[in-house]
Amino acid sequence: MITRRAIAFSSTMLAALALAGCSDGMKKTFGLEANPPDAYQVGTLPPLSLPPELGQLQQPNPGQPPTQEASAAAQGADVIAPANALPGTSQSTSAAGQALLDQAGPAPQGNIRAEVNQNAAVASRSSGFVNKLMGNNPNTPTVVDASEEQRRLQENAAMGQPVTNGATPQESAASPSLFQRFINLF
Repeated sequence: MITRRAIAFSSTMLAALALAGCSDGMKKTFGLEANPPDAYQVGTLPPLSLPPELGQLQQPNPGQPPTQEASAAAQGADVIAPANALPGTSQSTSAAGQALLDQAGPAPQGNIRAEVNQNAAVASRSSGFVNKLMGNNPNTPTVVDASEEQRRLQENAAMGQPVTNGATPQESAASPSLFQRFINLF
C-alpha cells in the first residue's frame, strides 16, 4: 500500500530530476544556473557634479538616456580602437625607441592581414585527386637540410657575410606519388 508520504517524496524527486535535465534557458529561469552580467554591457557612471547655478539645470526627459553618460558599447569601442592601441606619431617616441623601430625594418604592407589569411586558406585547401596522383601537392612540408645549412652558415661566418646570405637548403618530406612509383617500376 502506497502512502501519501511515498507519493510526495517520489513526485518531488521526479520534479527535481526533470528540472535538472532542463535546457540552459530553463535552468536560468528557475535560478539553477548563475546569470552573471555581460561584461561588455557594464559601464561606469559619470561622477555627479552640480552646475554653478542650480537654475541652469536641464529639464529631464523621461525615458531618454542621460546626456553626459556614454554607452558601454561606445566606451568599449574607444578602448579597443586601433588608434588607442598603437602609439601615435614618431614625435612621442624616444630616440632609443625610434632607433629600435628603424632596425626592425620597414612597416608592413597595409593589406598584410588579408594576404596572410589568403595564404593560410590556400595552404589549408586539400589538393585534388589528380594533383595527388601526379605528386603536385602544394601543401607538402619542406624540411631544412641540417648538414647543408650548417655548412652554409660556417661559410658565411668565414667570409664575414651575414647569416641571411644565400638560400636555406631544404629537402622535401614528400613521398613519391602513385604515378612516380608506377614509372619507377620500369
